[in-house]
Amino acid sequence: MQRNTIQRKQIMDVLLSLEGEHPCAERVYEEVHSRYPTVSKATVYRILKDEAAEGKVLGVDIPRDVGRYDSRTDGHYHIKCRVCGKVADIEKGDRAFDGLYVNNSGFEIENVTLTFSGICSECAKKAEQNKI
Repeated sequence: MQRNTIQRKQIMDVLLSLEGEHPCAERVYEEVHSRYPTVSKATVYRILKDEAAEGKVLGVDIPRDVGRYDSRTDGHYHIKCRVCGKVADIEKGDRAFDGLYVNNSGFEIENVTLTFSGICSECAKKAEQNKI
């Protein structure tokens, strides 16, 4: 159990303000530092890591990308634009895992990480305009 410090609250407030952006720790630090210059980079990285370990924030692992954080901890997936790198949420359907896998491992599955890749609407529009 982590102490509820002023720095922790400041960092979590910033993460919430960046909701939907799925920021990396460096981005969170930049925003925290602009608002609260006395908070160190090490403190931001440590608190984000601790909060993710406790399940208070979601660590988003996207292949070939920096570690990102999400203030949303409910079940959902992520998609990354292969052009600009933007990350967005994809909602999970009611029957998301039915028939997706067979678990003969003896493990109880607690979490499944699934990441989509594609092209966002802005990049698709730019690509279409460049074809003309």
